Amino acid sequence: MSLHRVDPRFVLPHRVGRAVVLDGLEEWRAGLVSAGIEVSDRASVRTPPDVVVSPARLVSQARRMGARSIIVEGSRERPFHGSDYRARRLLLRPTRERPTLALPLDQPAPVSYALERWSVVDRRWKSARKRAARALVSRGLFPSWASPVVTVATRDAGPPTLVAAAGEFGVPSDANWFLTFGQGDALSRNAFQLFRAGSDQPEWVLKFARVAGYSERFDNDARGLKLAHAAGDVIAAHVPQLVGRFDVDGVHASLETAAAGRRLRDVLLTPGGRRAKLTLIERIATWILELGRLTQASPESMRAERERLRTEVIPRWSEQGVPYDLVDELPPVPAVAQHNDLGTWNVVADDGDFVVVDWENFREAALPLWDILYFLGDAFVLLDGSGAPEQLPARMVRLFAGEAPSSPLLFSWVRRAAEAAAVPLDAVGPIATLSWLSHSSSIGAHNLDLTTRTRDQPRPHGIEGVAQAWTAHPALGPSWSVWRE
Repeated sequence: MSLHRVDPRFVLPHRVGRAVVLDGLEEWRAGLVSAGIEVSDRASVRTPPDVVVSPARLVSQARRMGARSIIVEGSRERPFHGSDYRARRLLLRPTRERPTLALPLDQPAPVSYALERWSVVDRRWKSARKRAARALVSRGLFPSWASPVVTVATRDAGPPTLVAAAGEFGVPSDANWFLTFGQGDALSRNAFQLFRAGSDQPEWVLKFARVAGYSERFDNDARGLKLAHAAGDVIAAHVPQLVGRFDVDGVHASLETAAAGRRLRDVLLTPGGRRAKLTLIERIATWILELGRLTQASPESMRAERERLRTEVIPRWSEQGVPYDLVDELPPVPAVAQHNDLGTWNVVADDGDFVVVDWENFREAALPLWDILYFLGDAFVLLDGSGAPEQLPARMVRLFAGEAPSSPLLFSWVRRAAEAAAVPLDAVGPIATLSWLSHSSSIGAHNLDLTTRTRDQPRPHGIEGVAQAWTAHPALGPSWSVWRE
């Protein structure tokens, strides 16, 4: 998990070319090396490094090295008082080893927003704890149970380097922020949520790569956003706008308009309010059907996608009994645009409205039904009460086999979606099967660049296990038809 461990380096207001890591922080050493940063031993340093990374017990040693910045694992602002270092504390949630959030404790508005909108409150007692934490933050305090903390001390003034670079697109130098960290593979992206000074809502999202030289997901994201907006106002109203792209020392970044609110996944896991949750799910499902309707194209335009499924996906699952001619036996159906990763984690909801984010997996001419099956499967499993990734394959199978509380709702939407997309009834099972085969295969394809592969493993969503469970269940697979009843 080394690259995740070293993510706090992105808050520094200068580039990092050379670092020193003091005793006992081997994850930092490995992570910085993986990111292409030169890491030296203390004894070999002749000129001050860009940054020293230190455990709390060695802060005095770190200061004597004269680095531009010091990162301390622990809450240690006091040793920097009276020096030319300016120190700030970052709260890492939930763990230091693999954080999902970095909250700058000197910026109450972004921290309060993050605690309110980015906290998973799946138990009522967590709601009370969240309210208490927000109240403390508003007074510049924070509870002791909210550790771990990293202290970042720097001699350089100014915002984080990437935030400063976004100034060319209108981001002010005094913008406030908090950080969200990608939980996928080594190539998953991080993001600054950016606030104008005095605002309690983010205005921009600044996405950036963990490693230099990687632009593919930014290219794909830009293309997906462009095509989504081209589908018309009904679709564009629920899609971020790309403000601009840039890179800093080869680290690629993009600036988008922010989607204020909570991730739909977290909304659905919050206790109570089933009726309101269902209304929101159905509103998003209607929008997904509109995306398909407004982007329909001829079956011939799907030739490349059929070839991908035939040559790249089907062979992976031949040992599971998947027919080799599953793609060839499909009737001609209209091609549609796919978001192609439309899980509840990629929907941000607020007061009944929603925005669909992260369009890097977008496909312009692909099979219908995929997005609606993927979205409703994930949403209804959460609505019925489980967010554990290890339980997702079994619960997804129960849902699609008609054995879950929300199965009748799912089947009603499948019938509606098949009719809207002009998909023959007998083709629904094969199309659904291809969807799960492809999605379950994709996680292995996201980390193939050996130059960036580290010990980091993608955090499982559970989706990667659905295909095997789907093909093994007697009521599912290509012959899936219980949805018709």
